[in-house]
Amino acid sequence: MSSYLEVVDTAMTATTSNYFCFVADRQKADPVQRFGSHWEAYTKLAEQLVVATVKPPELITVLADNYSTPDEVLFEQALRANVNRRLRRLAVVSVCRLDSRSADGLQIADLLTSAIALEFRINAGLAKATSPKATLAAHVRQHLGAGSCLGGWRTTEHSVAIYGAEPTERQPSLTSTSTSA
Repeated sequence: MSSYLEVVDTAMTATTSNYFCFVADRQKADPVQRFGSHWEAYTKLAEQLVVATVKPPELITVLADNYSTPDEVLFEQALRANVNRRLRRLAVVSVCRLDSRSADGLQIADLLTSAIALEFRINAGLAKATSPKATLAAHVRQHLGAGSCLGGWRTTEHSVAIYGAEPTERQPSLTSTSTSA
């Protein structure tokens, strides 16, 4: 457990570290139903995360977790074109899907996202609040400065957005497939 805590400490104290993710309760707002397929939902949610993350004048490369798609689905091209179109500039230079085990950044994003998702599973009665994973999840929330992410949470550096949630008045320090930069 101490090595996971150390990874979180290192990742979240880096001055250029940002973390954005979406959490979707598919019983309340199903992105697959909205966009028609798993891969379209993955593309659209990734697009929203990248648009929210990239700042002018940054040029970025997106390393995305590999998600199996039919041959005719061109995730990399669609994500790059859609983000650049929405931002009306060249922001995404390239997109590459990788097995998350092949890139440290994706491993960290998976670790953070799993920790955030665990709070939702605990709240739904699907996991125990006393497990080592729950300790790690609390540690991640502490680094984010969020007591809880169940209602969503946002700062300029980090965001946990609830997919399909109605916009609410956001508090300055407590209020998004994930990114880690």
